Amino acid sequence: MKKQFLIFALAMGSVQVFAGGVITNTNQSTQFVRTVSRNASLDDDAVYFNPAATAQFSEGLHLSYSHQVCIQKRTTTDDFPTLNNHEYEGNVFVPAFPNLYATWKKNNLALFFGFGPVGGGGSAEYEKGLASFERQISMMPGMITSMGSSMGLSASAYDVNINFTGTSILYGGRIGGAYSFLDDKLAVSLGVAAIYQKNAYKGSIKDIQLNPTCALLGMNGDMMPATTFFTTLSTALASLNPTMAATAAAYAGAVADKEVDAVQTGFGLAPIVGFNFKPDDRLNIGIKYEGRTKMELTNDTKKDDTGMFTDDSTFRKDIPAIVSLGIGGNFTDKFRGSFSYTYYSDKNADWGGREEQMDKNTMDVAGSLEYDVIPLLTLSAGYSRSISGTSEEFQTDMDYALSSNAFGMGGRLNLSEKLKVDFGFMYVAYDKVEKSSAFNNVSHTESFDRTNKSFSLGVSYAF
Repeated sequence: MKKQFLIFALAMGSVQVFAGGVITNTNQSTQFVRTVSRNASLDDDAVYFNPAATAQFSEGLHLSYSHQVCIQKRTTTDDFPTLNNHEYEGNVFVPAFPNLYATWKKNNLALFFGFGPVGGGGSAEYEKGLASFERQISMMPGMITSMGSSMGLSASAYDVNINFTGTSILYGGRIGGAYSFLDDKLAVSLGVAAIYQKNAYKGSIKDIQLNPTCALLGMNGDMMPATTFFTTLSTALASLNPTMAATAAAYAGAVADKEVDAVQTGFGLAPIVGFNFKPDDRLNIGIKYEGRTKMELTNDTKKDDTGMFTDDSTFRKDIPAIVSLGIGGNFTDKFRGSFSYTYYSDKNADWGGREEQMDKNTMDVAGSLEYDVIPLLTLSAGYSRSISGTSEEFQTDMDYALSSNAFGMGGRLNLSEKLKVDFGFMYVAYDKVEKSSAFNNVSHTESFDRTNKSFSLGVSYAF
């Protein structure tokens, strides 16, 4: 067993509230929450989903704001035989997930701006820690019994207080312009996305307890601090077995309380190109390419007893390029539908080598329907299937990406020609994945699962 056995591997990349790609959030408006298919949008959220279409807006200033409340439950299980716990839950609550869009249109030209959390967006708190933090601790009673059999030393139980909170947020702003041709039938756009990423990790492993039994040392099987046990053992063995005494002294240091308080930040830019074709009032086709955001994160470390977060050290965590296609159509004057396809070039991003654990790139396929029940009220529903390209090797209890099924529903209140209010609910169920692993030559099976719920309200106004 390694002397430094507390490997506090807080490498969680992003705590997403909704996944398209491994890093990217696609829930960028209330309209998305209620339809989950927006790549052919002709509405205010086209700034994000279909920017070229902004040149086909009516003239004037268009503003919209969406507010989401997101709830996520992350669950991992691990059947490693010596663990006290086999199920670990991380709860994410995001009370404010905002999106703001603005477009100014004059003649054939449109200028647009957008802002919102394009990745992450929440804090995951694991009150019981994670299995990856606890496995090596859980093997200590067996190790003690094996090493101490000659002196009648044994142990059968442990206890530990593990707490970890990981927060990740990627704020994205975008700005650009669009121009329409051919009597507004064709439009193109150019823009740039600016993304700021911040990850924060706070965690501790404290109060490791063991229940050693050893008549020679006066230990009767009661729980006691692990540091006290190893220090006592080291002292007792100092003259009898200096090598084992040194090993025990090293463990006394290793089992001392460990804390981490670190923040990682980075900034990057990405180009955005869009095309929109609207041959008539019945059909619309949107295409968008958003280039890779090269992102280098820097550690700002207040406390690190693990050696994992060297202050001022840097590493890469890119945002992958995205290609999207959308088709929207009006079946009748009151009944509409849309189709969306999104492709995330995850394998071409730089994640410090972890991108090599992707079997293929991630993609989303979605569709939606809308119906004008009465002039005042529009109802909508949609379904999205996200197919993750992650391999089994990629998945860890600290950072995993799963395929998912998303269901959105809601509607719009058409209060006037200028004022619209959107409301929506989205539920995302992820495909549970199992992984066969081995730790210290002990085979075990891990499983990864999660669910998301989003509630959203938005308002749009045209001046």
